[in-house]
Amino acid sequence: MAGKFRIGFIGAGGIAIGHYHRLHETKKAQVVALNEPSNASLKRFYEHCPGADKLPVYRDYKDMLKKEHVDGVVILSPHTVHYEQINYSLNKGLHVLTEKPMVCTIKHAKALIKKATAVNRTLMISYQRHYDPSFRYMRSQIQKGALGEIEFVQAVLSQEWLRLTRNTWRQTMEMSGGGQLNDSGSHLVDILMWMTGMKVKNMKPGIAWIY
Repeated sequence: MAGKFRIGFIGAGGIAIGHYHRLHETKKAQVVALNEPSNASLKRFYEHCPGADKLPVYRDYKDMLKKEHVDGVVILSPHTVHYEQINYSLNKGLHVLTEKPMVCTIKHAKALIKKATAVNRTLMISYQRHYDPSFRYMRSQIQKGALGEIEFVQAVLSQEWLRLTRNTWRQTMEMSGGGQLNDSGSHLVDILMWMTGMKVKNMKPGIAWIY
């Protein structure tokens, strides 16, 4: 592909700032358009991303994808709209990087994996711990059998999630699709499965049983 990879942001809330800077630091991609209905989120985004205020802004992500030439999108919206936005983007022939969790149901996850394969486009989730040296080291040790047979793994996520996300969409079921486990906790479930090769067999509120 000639030139830089052209990216549209679906959502420009808090997490979008980091994505914006990291993408531009690669020198291989550039954000060319934004979808964001919140003026407050846009103002904060502009304050931390100099020059971004010159980008075209759309209140509806579908309008952005119809009018702008992009090669891919980064989805940074509330969890329960991920499925619709990912599906629409894949149908437009775009590559997709989505914030976690990818979707809120197993049915939707399988449908999108199937769709991405059918249209031959990359669908990736922002689980950055896969690139963290410490987690990569632990995974390599487990894979080569240095720890023997893994019989029990316990992980604890310590954060003030209730206080930090109070009065935000993350505590609104219609937008978040769940609580802490479905939000930041999904990182914990992901990295446990990735490191150990185990799969989730049963999940209860606050607890994921992995075998």
